[in-house]
Amino acid sequence: MYETLADFLTRPTPFAVSTTETLWTDPHIANEMLRFHLDESSDLASRRTSSIDAFVGWLDRRFPLSGSAVTDLGCGPGLYTSRYAKRGAVVTGLDFSANSLAYARKTAEVASLSIDYRQADYLRSDLAGGQDVVTMIYGDFCAMAPDKRRLILDKIRAALKPNGAFVFDVFSKGMFAELREETMFGPRLMNGFWATGDYIGFKTTMLYRDEMIGLDRYLISTPDRTLQVYNWMQYYTPATITREVLAAGYSAVEIVDFATGDAWQDGATAFAVIAHP
Repeated sequence: MYETLADFLTRPTPFAVSTTETLWTDPHIANEMLRFHLDESSDLASRRTSSIDAFVGWLDRRFPLSGSAVTDLGCGPGLYTSRYAKRGAVVTGLDFSANSLAYARKTAEVASLSIDYRQADYLRSDLAGGQDVVTMIYGDFCAMAPDKRRLILDKIRAALKPNGAFVFDVFSKGMFAELREETMFGPRLMNGFWATGDYIGFKTTMLYRDEMIGLDRYLISTPDRTLQVYNWMQYYTPATITREVLAAGYSAVEIVDFATGDAWQDGATAFAVIAHP
């Protein structure tokens, strides 16, 4: 036990360990993730309906969606893809959560929406070419290691039409400034999020201030197993994300407010990035 806890409290090299798939493939945790996605009272896993509607509204004004080929990477339960399709887009959604995709497909069927949902890891799977717009929403880009970010930037640039756009959001320096290092533990941490029965949960938040990286690390101990989850997050300024995207061969980058599409005014909020191939 001492060795396990001592290791848990040791600061790892940034992005050295990835456990992303655990959140979406463990049956119980995947159900909890879907519940958080659909929870209108919080922004823990996805934004509220008003924010989603506002984003899709300006995206449609800026890049008319009707008739456009649009791919949403990490589409989850289809909160964005369904809205794209309702505006006439030809939509593809990729996600590796079977649970979330089942919900997305059922929702599309009920609404008579034709959406091509694919269970896939967009880092490993081929992306459809000839896309007018590719989106990746709610900080998915920030959760990847630098080499994975470069890989997906390359794949998306190859998938886009010459006049297409990659539109995504990143978490800001202002958001990083509000974080605090802490360690906590307790029975059924997060009210049963991690397992169905009894368990003890530990969480430690570590900050890498020079790199603007945050880590929420969890240690979950049940009577049957011990589970660790690493939630990494890279935070950005407009300058740092612009440099990263341009280094991947994109021709231009715009920084805009996520909700309005207007110029971002700085602060402790996420902002949207429009990358042109």
